[in-house]
Amino acid sequence: MAPSIDHASPRPANDRTTHAAPKSRRTQAERVAESDSRMLDAATRLIARNGYTQTTLEAIGVEAGYSRGLVQHRFGNKDRLLDELIKKIAADHRERLLERMRGLSGLDALFCEIDCYLESMDAPRDSSRAFFMLMHESLGPAPHIRATFAAISSRWHRAIARHIEHGQRAGQIRTDIDPEREAQLLIATARGLRTQSMLNPQTSDIASAIHAFKDGLRARWLKPASG
Repeated sequence: MAPSIDHASPRPANDRTTHAAPKSRRTQAERVAESDSRMLDAATRLIARNGYTQTTLEAIGVEAGYSRGLVQHRFGNKDRLLDELIKKIAADHRERLLERMRGLSGLDALFCEIDCYLESMDAPRDSSRAFFMLMHESLGPAPHIRATFAAISSRWHRAIARHIEHGQRAGQIRTDIDPEREAQLLIATARGLRTQSMLNPQTSDIASAIHAFKDGLRARWLKPASG
């Protein structure tokens, strides 16, 4: 009688059968983060295209590949989703700005702010267009998001005023101007240019707009040449 074998026979040396390494499964937190990102991206595209009032939770769910129920479950309602969306767009812009502004201060930092804010006017991203549409609609059909925009504006105003103060300390900018007032005027001008480009994109010329904007600031801020 042949001896019994109670263990697996070894494979021949030339057996090249391989087993693929099992894929690591995503955690629940990773799946939630991905679905949230897809829903916010979908909301951005729809708002950029249709505006606030024409964008529904159902449409956002369909655009993202999910159901309306998931959007509502995750964000509660459209107002909360929009609040999260505005903060995300502002944070993404700030991250790109800080990367470009690294090592800059004073007048150079101010002009970098202008470039980053205005240079996409001729071909705006969905996120940029959605942000501006929501900002204007916060004065009308969406007053509940006005406080979010007010907070973002306050932070930007403080940042611009600090750049002006740094420029004054470095001797780049006249010391007799008011940083707070100049920051307010700079922001108003930049937003006005963006709004005008959305109202009449055919007349938008970002290169000349940025050039004229900076020239105006230099004329008002720089110390007059001693003669």
